[in-house]
Amino acid sequence: MRSCKPLPNEGLACEGVLEEGRLCNRKACNTNGRYNSRSQSLRSTDNRKREDPDELQHYGYPAPQIVHGTWDEWSPWSLCSSTCGRGYRDRTRTCKPPQFGGNPCEGPEKQTKFCNIALCPVDGNWNEWSSWSSCSASCSNGTQQRTRECNGPSYGGAECQGHWVETRDCFLRQCPVDGKWQAWGVWGSCTATCGGGTQRRDRVCYGPFFGGETCQGPKEEYKQCNDRKCPEPHEICDEESLGPVVWKETPAGDAAAVRCPRNATGLILRRCILDEEGIAYWEPPTYIKCVSIDYRNIQMMTREHLAKAQRGLMGDGLSDVLQNLVEISQDGTSYSGDLLSTMDVLRNMTEIFRRAYHSPTSGDVQNFVQIISNILSEENREKWEEAQLIGPNAKELFRLVEDFIDVIGFRMKDFRDSYQVTDNLVLGIHKLPANAATDITFPMKGWRGMVDWAKNSEDKVTVSKSILSSGLSVLDDSSVFVVGTVLYRNVGNILSLQRNSTVLNSKVISVTVKPLPRSLLTPLEIEFSHLYNGTTNQTCILWDENDGRASASASPPGAWSWRGCRTVPLDASRTKCLCDRLSAFAILAQLSPDMVVATCNVQDMAWAMNHKIIQNMEKVLVPSVTLIVGCGVSSLTLLLLIIIYVSVWRYIRSERSVILINFCLSIISSNALILIGQTQTRNKVICTLVAAFLHFFFLSSFCWVLTEAWQSYMAVTGRLRNRIIRKRFLCLGWGLPALVVAISVGFTKAKGYGTVNYCWLSLEGGLLYAFVGPAAAVVLVNMVIGILVFNKLVSKDGITDKKLKERAGYALSIHLSKE
Repeated sequence: MRSCKPLPNEGLACEGVLEEGRLCNRKACNTNGRYNSRSQSLRSTDNRKREDPDELQHYGYPAPQIVHGTWDEWSPWSLCSSTCGRGYRDRTRTCKPPQFGGNPCEGPEKQTKFCNIALCPVDGNWNEWSSWSSCSASCSNGTQQRTRECNGPSYGGAECQGHWVETRDCFLRQCPVDGKWQAWGVWGSCTATCGGGTQRRDRVCYGPFFGGETCQGPKEEYKQCNDRKCPEPHEICDEESLGPVVWKETPAGDAAAVRCPRNATGLILRRCILDEEGIAYWEPPTYIKCVSIDYRNIQMMTREHLAKAQRGLMGDGLSDVLQNLVEISQDGTSYSGDLLSTMDVLRNMTEIFRRAYHSPTSGDVQNFVQIISNILSEENREKWEEAQLIGPNAKELFRLVEDFIDVIGFRMKDFRDSYQVTDNLVLGIHKLPANAATDITFPMKGWRGMVDWAKNSEDKVTVSKSILSSGLSVLDDSSVFVVGTVLYRNVGNILSLQRNSTVLNSKVISVTVKPLPRSLLTPLEIEFSHLYNGTTNQTCILWDENDGRASASASPPGAWSWRGCRTVPLDASRTKCLCDRLSAFAILAQLSPDMVVATCNVQDMAWAMNHKIIQNMEKVLVPSVTLIVGCGVSSLTLLLLIIIYVSVWRYIRSERSVILINFCLSIISSNALILIGQTQTRNKVICTLVAAFLHFFFLSSFCWVLTEAWQSYMAVTGRLRNRIIRKRFLCLGWGLPALVVAISVGFTKAKGYGTVNYCWLSLEGGLLYAFVGPAAAVVLVNMVIGILVFNKLVSKDGITDKKLKERAGYALSIHLSKE
């Protein structure tokens, strides 16, 4: 509130309100009508003053003017209530309230009007489905359809959801299926082997079904076969039975086949051909297609490892496969097919070593080289001759060894020399850095474990370091060379390199260098010692794979050639070769006239054996008539003697008779084994047993002769009077040979018992001394005993007993006759 102080001169009252209030304490008032505060009382007073103008004037306030209620401006029209179709919009205004008794606002506070922006979209809707149509096929499986239509959409509405067409399967009946010919079968056997026959084949009609048409055309077909003229009786090889093998009657020009023995898989082939007179005869059987079970198993295992390696897998057990092949090949191959199988295994092994499948160890390398040495042994010579008809030749052997050196050399972890020394070859692998290359001389005579044949050989090759410098276009510290050198002991004989008047007069040396040099700035120097004396026209030769002279034959291209080598004679027994390329090298020489005659005689004998003597297979596998007659007469005579002794045993029973009967039994057994051994050369087990027993019985024959000498000496001295002496006779006659044979078999593991040509001790390896040594010792002892007995008989103070002297003299005469 405020007070009014009028001006003294004017005396007018103050304008405006005396009190002014504002809202406060908005809580509800007390029910007793009292005010809780002064502000409430002031507001009440102010209201009373407004409501009662007279009262205001009573208090000296001026009379207020009446204020009617007035409208504010209309608000903007609102948005349409609907985005499509019919809607409405409105606007409002606010009324300022009247004062001092003024009239309230007149008119509407809110205005509304309709609006229509656009027509609303109408979604499409499906009509009812139509009925199903008829089946699309009159037989077998078909389909039926029905459709429906979509009403709309309108004003931008959505399309109908779903398919407008519907399909279902229908089946009325099975359709008829016409018959269809299957593929023709194989042609049957010809009705005649010659002179014209027919072959038949047929085919099967599949169907018809459900009333279809039958197959059109013939069911069977015939053709002519075997139109050639039937051979005459003399142009047909007769049926032959060789042990369990029966060779059927076969016309000349054809080949018969039978299954390989039980220890092998494949077929034995034998051709019937005509000789110069037009008479048919059997060739020897060929075992190229026969592979022993052990070799076949190793071949299959190697192929499985190769398949894994080609897929990028890792594997183990490869070393065991190589070790098994070493042990099997040490005893030689049973068939020429074993050589083909072994070559296949070694090729696959080289390919496996080339990959990350297996890291070859030093033992693997040694076993690999040992396997090559085993198959190059002299025992396999005949197998190689047969295998070369369709299988490996010099090119394949040299290529195999070269690839092996290439793979192993680059996989060697450090720079070093690796030597592999075996009975039939010496292999050296030299890995050298390009920036430190040196001259290489091979073989190293002082290498530990060097075999005698290589140590005593004067063959050597020198590889100059200048040859290595031409191998790469750019040399750096990372450049590496691998040099492989091989000295073959007898590969020339194995691969039949001798021809008519020429002979391979040296061992074979092979040299490879990787990377391959573009050219040899310095020629290779190879020195060879001659194998034969008295030869002339020494010529250096090398193996040329690009030589086309062999391309027309069935064997792969390649031949021995003198091109690229210069021959430098050193002396009568040595020749040096200077060659401008890398390959395998040897010396070819001309035989002297005497040697040519001998060689021609040998070749004539070989031709006769191949074309005359072996017209019947029994000529090869069955003992000769002379041998049969000789052994038969000897055995029958000895058997007759034994029968006579047995029949009168009670009258002639003595130590000498016992010795004589045992001696006869050993000779008879030896004769029987000789005849058996002639037919079992291809059976490794039986041939080995025959050779071992022959060794035993031959030694027994000598030992029983020694026993008789001993008995003669005992008779002279008068000590032959107890059974202990007789037991010693038996131990000497049978026990000593058994001990010698047992020791020989134990030391050699039966290697050398039996060869490809005969079932007797091999001439190689020194096993023959196990027979020659004891036999020579027996002969020497017999001579000593004979001298002692003779001196005893002729001496004055010798034998005084007349009967004893007669017995000793008779024994001495028999002993000397056997000597």
